[in-house]
Amino acid sequence: MTYAAITQEELFLPLVRFIADRGGEIDRQRDELLDALADRLGLTGEERNRTTDQGRDQWRSTVEWSRYKLIEGYEAIEQGETGIWRLSPEGWRLAEHPPTEWLQAFEEWKKNRTEARPDDAPAPPDRPSGFFKQRLEQMRESLEMELHEALRRKRNGALARAIKEEYDYRCQFCDPRDPECPRIPIGNGQYYVEAHHIEGLAEVSARAEHGQVDDSEYQNLTSYHNVVVVCPYHHRLLHHHHPPFEFDPEEMLFYDDEATIVEIRVRHRPHLEGFEPE
Repeated sequence: MTYAAITQEELFLPLVRFIADRGGEIDRQRDELLDALADRLGLTGEERNRTTDQGRDQWRSTVEWSRYKLIEGYEAIEQGETGIWRLSPEGWRLAEHPPTEWLQAFEEWKKNRTEARPDDAPAPPDRPSGFFKQRLEQMRESLEMELHEALRRKRNGALARAIKEEYDYRCQFCDPRDPECPRIPIGNGQYYVEAHHIEGLAEVSARAEHGQVDDSEYQNLTSYHNVVVVCPYHHRLLHHHHPPFEFDPEEMLFYDDEATIVEIRVRHRPHLEGFEPE
């Protein structure tokens, strides 16, 4: 059976949600985007191998033009390194709360597809749950455990952006009524904040060079339980205070040898609730 080709507009919603499910960032070649997205949509071999009147790969062209329109028309995907497709903050918002026309276009395509597909063809995808902690867990599982700059870029990318957005770009340690560091507006309703990793990459990498790190430590590095949102003041405090801070995961606070200084437990921390240290 021959199906009508999916259009660029019908692909907006499944494409941004596909990237979101992969942690908000994909490498087009390494992650085999074209095949993986076609698998998710249940495209047949005939659909994947069609060519345009000009002899171009139709499926490839549709995906790339859809991405182009998402960049230019919606600012949903960031212009980045060659081959890297990354959701912007607006892209995350659109994945969670898509425009009506996106929903209608995809639902109409899915309806026609479901009515006509063979019994052995995969069903088109349903909407991801959208629950924040589930989305973070999907992102954590999709991140690769790499050393040095490759791991730093991965863990500081989609995961940190999603958590910053969830906390409305507010420091988890500051009192919102009287913050130690005034908020710095950066436009589009956002404020400058940073991501602090409770277990730092530098320390783990140093031990890795001597064979002292197991897989569980790399998993903890990219877990959302390892990230807190901080203002510049608290980030520098955590990194440079002497004596160095320790983190108590049961009490959810940072402390030094002399006194408790920073307490997560008195501020916003829903993504840390239920965390049990390994």
